[in-house]
Parts: sequence; structure tokens; C-alpha cells
Amino acid sequence: MMRSLFAGVSGLQNHQVRMDVIGNNIANVNTVGFKYSRATFKEALYQTLAAATAAQGGRGSVNAQQVGLGSRLGSIDVIHTQGGTQSSSSDTDLAIEGNGFFILSDGTKQYYTRAGMFGFDENNALVSRLNGLPVMGYLADVNGNISTDVELKAIEITESVSSINATATSEVVLSGNISSATEEGGQVVRIATVYDANGDTHRVLITFTKNDGNEWQWTARLEEDDPSTEWGSGTITFNDDGTVQSVTDVEVEIPAAALPLVENTNLEFTLDFSGVRQYADETSVVVLRQNGLPPGELDGVSIDRSGILIGSYSNGLIRQLGQIALAQFKNPPGLLKVGDTMFEATVASGDAVRGPANSKGFGAIMSNSLEMSNVDLSNEFTEMIITQRGFQANSRIITSADEMLQELVNLKR
Repeated sequence: MMRSLFAGVSGLQNHQVRMDVIGNNIANVNTVGFKYSRATFKEALYQTLAAATAAQGGRGSVNAQQVGLGSRLGSIDVIHTQGGTQSSSSDTDLAIEGNGFFILSDGTKQYYTRAGMFGFDENNALVSRLNGLPVMGYLADVNGNISTDVELKAIEITESVSSINATATSEVVLSGNISSATEEGGQVVRIATVYDANGDTHRVLITFTKNDGNEWQWTARLEEDDPSTEWGSGTITFNDDGTVQSVTDVEVEIPAAALPLVENTNLEFTLDFSGVRQYADETSVVVLRQNGLPPGELDGVSIDRSGILIGSYSNGLIRQLGQIALAQFKNPPGLLKVGDTMFEATVASGDAVRGPANSKGFGAIMSNSLEMSNVDLSNEFTEMIITQRGFQANSRIITSADEMLQELVNLKR
């Protein structure tokens, strides 16, 4: 009877732990990035009253006689299934679609989470809104190039990328058709907007004048210059099939004295006529593109599915600023929960494998989204009922054993 009492007590204790786990799951049903836990039981030790005997002397074998000593807590497993996603109005709210964890660091240790409620702090660092820990990843260089073969750093918008200096134009590309039906002496004029070293804009008139046959002369001057001014000139000769045969003198150099807002700096650029053709069709030549930019300030940051932070500048430039790193483990249930919806690596989980999102088995990052908990309320309520009944049944073991002991004591009367 004492064995049954202790078995009932072990059952009560284990079902209480199971109820604690279920209660924690339900309490976190709306916790972003939460992963629910599951408690399982196993048998305790057995007391052998009689050992098994082999068949002999015309008699069959006899099985062992054992009495169990109750139950024990088998495991409390964290189930890392994907939770549903919830839309958000914040560009820095992120969810992982697939495998992986965001990496946070306090400068000494690294933590891992699926809760992507991030934002920029007063130092322009991307941090978790739950605890202020910075998000780790790869920073871009001054040209916007990202290398993932370097040590992880905190994602931040440094002063070097918060604004962009002006870049002087060095090339103007033209493309399209100049009609071969143009009469000798006829002109085609196009305007190119170029930038000097200070980022100030200047309108340059590029004039094509038909010479004879397949030859054209080009000249370049500022829009406000006297029509006779030439800061660059040359000839373009076409083949009979309309393609460019040769071009001479593609350099344009405008002295600083001719530029109203620039001192001691000439504006020099080349003209690329390789995309120009001479067909009988109507003239359609245009300034296809030119490099050079005015100064710009960072207007906004967006995050794509690869976790790349893309900066948009006031001058129209788009540049990569950094990339969020993810971590994955061979055994995610082996991670240790440490609060704030974060995990630590353990010997059971294995070491973290780090890399960029949306590659090499890592999940994609969804901006303006949050991953909700993976708690299934219907399952938790069902488990709650089963656990309650198990607790109730084990309490009956104790009360029944107590009544039997009372009957034994009453034999003395």
C-alpha cells in the first residue's frame, strides 16, 4: 500500500508539472515568436517480487512478477514549428519564413530569437524592441558591397552612409537613331544634365550637325553659353548599314571659370556614342544616362527577403547598407530558453551555423510581418482536460490507499 501511495504522489507531481507547462503555453498564446513546450512522462523503477524462471521438468516458464513505483517526468520539449504571420505597419518588424533565428548580442554572448520586433535606436543601431539588444549581421562598405565572410557586427546606420557626397559626372551615354534623311547642314540638339564636384547641375547642349554622306559633327556647350562656344567637338562617321564606324574627340572639358558655382575645378566628361545609329527612320536619339550625383541624405530604409537593408537617398540613389545574419542548429529543441523570447546554444543544440537569409537552407525574411506563437489553443485545452483527469485519478489512488491503511489500523480494535 505504501508503494501505491508513492506512485500516486509521483503522478500528482508530474501532472502538476505538465499543467505548469500547459499554463505557460496558454499564457504566451499571443507572444511574438514564442514556441510551445510539451511535457511527457516515463515509468519509474520497478520492484521485482519474483524473477522469471525457465521451462524445466515438464513445466513451462514463469514470468517475472514486478510492481511499478510510479511515474517520472520524461521530457519537456520545445516544439519549433513555424508560427503564423501577422502583418505590421513597421518596416523593421521582421518574420522568418523557414529555418533560422535572428542573432542578438550583448557584447559578450549571443542569443537567438524568432521575435523580430526590431527598430532603430538613438544611435541608429537596429535593436530588439523587447530588450534593446543589437541585431547582428554584415555591414556594407562605402560602395554598398556586402561580404558575408567576415565577423558579425551590430547592424547600424553609420555616419559614412547616412549621407552621400556629390559625385561629378564623368560619362554621358547617348543612344538612338539620327535620321539619314537629314539634309546637309541640318541639326539635332539634345540636352544632358550633368553634375560638377559640388553636386550642382548644369545643362549641356549636345548638337549634331550633318556634314555630307555618313558624317556628322558634334559640339557641346553649356545652355547659357554663346552659341559659338564649344567645350568639346568631334565627328561621327557611320557605316552604310547605319552602325558607328568611327568617333573622334569624345572628351568635353568645361573650365571652372565657365561654371557659375564652381571654383578651381573643371568639369570633364566623355561622350559615349556607341549606341547611336543612322537609319532612314525618324530621329530618336536621346541621352540614355549619365553618372554623377548631387549630395543626398538618407530618406528611408527597407529590408528585402535576403535581409539586406536598402537605403533610399534624397538624390535618388539606392544603396545596400548591410545584411541581417541568421543562425540555425542541428537540434533546435536543444536550445535553452532564457526569457525575452530568446534562446542560448547548449551542448545539446550544437554550435550555431551562421549565414545570410534566403540562402544555404536559411529561411527568407519578410518585412512588415511578425511571427506569432505556434500555440494551438484547442490542443492545449484538450491537454488541460487530460492532465486534470490524470491529476484527479492519482489523487484517488492516495485517498483509496489511505482508506485501506485505515482499515488495517482498525484491525487492532
